[in-house]
Amino acid sequence: MNASGETPAAAAARGSGAIGLAVFLGACAMLFAAMLLAYAVMRTQAAGWPPPGTPPFPRGDAAANGLLLIAAGFALRRARARGPAWAAGALGLGALFLLMQASLWGRLVATHLGPGSGALGDAFFALSIFHALHVLGGLVAIAILLRPRAPADARARRLRLATVYMDFVAVVWVVIYVAVCVL
Repeated sequence: MNASGETPAAAAARGSGAIGLAVFLGACAMLFAAMLLAYAVMRTQAAGWPPPGTPPFPRGDAAANGLLLIAAGFALRRARARGPAWAAGALGLGALFLLMQASLWGRLVATHLGPGSGALGDAFFALSIFHALHVLGGLVAIAILLRPRAPADARARRLRLATVYMDFVAVVWVVIYVAVCVL
């Protein structure tokens, strides 16, 4: 046992999970950065932005979706202090984000802002679908840690890592929102 009372195996598991997550988030950050750079290049080369004739983008809906992810992160923090029911709440908020995102995509397609409709629709769909896949991955991780058979120490460690991951996807959504909807 070390000074904090954990076994060397537990310390190694905690450290390797954190290192693995850091490497994974670094790779994801680079992929999102590359996509945002491509968007920035496309946008700076356009004669005007948004392109002429583009319908207005539903900024409020995209912002509300971001608030769901931020709330999921807060729920995961609460779960660390108050128990797994809060993690189930985070799971529900993340699922609601995906449902609302799908609804937003449907409205964008209906208003001719979908894929193939022009630069803005193409860029937003590429970024937001890639992001949604990452949110889905976080929800799978939360669902796994909620299994009743998971040991308490493993659940706490996984909950900490899931919180970091969901914070990452929330920050990425805010960056996407600012890049596409605000700037």
